[in-house]
Amino acid sequence: MEQLRGLWRDTKWVWAFFVGFIAIMAISVSWFFLLTLAGLPVSFCYFAFIRYDEHGNEKADF
Repeated sequence: MEQLRGLWRDTKWVWAFFVGFIAIMAISVSWFFLLTLAGLPVSFCYFAFIRYDEHGNEKADF
């Protein structure tokens, strides 16, 4: 759980931008863009568990 909090702490503005961009595209182009919202949590969890340790700290680069 701390991995998710660590990623959110460091990149919340990026995820907010993604959600806002998807909403704008859905309103202006097609509702089909709303389907991409389902992929955001998957990407978020993937990057959280790859980039952060069990204490929520960013792992050192290899």
